[in-house]
This record gives sequence, structure tokens and C-alpha cells, in this order.
Amino acid sequence: MAKSSKSKPSGKTLSVDASELAGSMPEDMVGKLDQNRIKQAQKALDESREKLKTKVYAVQFDSAEDIDAFQSFMENDAEWKEKEALGVMEICKILSDLKKKGVKENILYMTALPLEASHYFLSKSSGRGLEQARKFISLLKPLESSLQLAKADAQEYQDLEKELAAAQQGIALA
Repeated sequence: MAKSSKSKPSGKTLSVDASELAGSMPEDMVGKLDQNRIKQAQKALDESREKLKTKVYAVQFDSAEDIDAFQSFMENDAEWKEKEALGVMEICKILSDLKKKGVKENILYMTALPLEASHYFLSKSSGRGLEQARKFISLLKPLESSLQLAKADAQEYQDLEKELAAAQQGIALA
């Protein structure tokens, strides 16, 4: 009976850029890659990355009271574990800064990360009865609308990453 060798996972991750591999590919394979497609895909990805760094999403609340309730929730009732506390602190800082600048027409402008984190903390909460349900929905609904836009942008970015990887490997996406 032959022994089977089992290797233990080392826990290390190897990350390799396809352009690094191109140097070790035979010259005829590198020549077949569409360098123009690769450059265009890289440019589109870089432009998208820069746009998303600063893009803000409008979160339209029904009233100033809802904004105050959202801030109060984040400051007093948001449930967190371990390093999630940093997220709560950052959201509270952002809300405080936005309110100092002045909120017009009950709209908060947030980047994707605090928007997603706010939705996460709100979605972890629970309550009882109709009144608490109404209050919860009045806070969650505005975030969900804006979050859908942020998710669409994130999906577009992922599609650009896939296009670049496909171009670097010389394959077409379906």
C-alpha cells in the first residue's frame, strides 16, 4: 500500500500580476497579447478607481428628525464587536462633520464605505412593535436606496478588473 502524501497549507498567499508572467512567457505568446486592449483596460480601471475614491452618494431622509435619529442610533445603539467599534467611531465623526457643515433638504452625502457600514450597523438592530418598526424603516430605507447605487458602481469596478485580467491572459470575456 503506497503512502499518500498530504501537504499542509502554508497560510501564505501568492499574488502575481499577469504582466510579470509575460516576461517569462515565450516571445511568440507575448506578441499575441493585445497590448492596446490591456492599456485600455488598465486605463479604465484606474479612472474608475479614482472616481470611486471621491464619489459621494446622496442619502435622502424624510426629515431632520430622521437624521437626528440616525445619528443618535449610531452614537448610542449601534451594536458592534471588536474592531467594528472603529467603524462606529468613523461614522459618528462623519455625521458630526456633515451636520456642522449644514444639512440641506435632509440629504447626507456619504462615500461608499461609511454608507455600507451604516447600513450594516442598522441592519443588525432589532426592535419590537409597530412604532419601532416604522422608525427603523425610516432610517434604513434612505440608506438602501443609495447603497444600491454604490453596489452598482462596485460591480462595474469588478467587471473592469475582470476585463483587465482577461486582456492580460489573452482571453475574451463572454
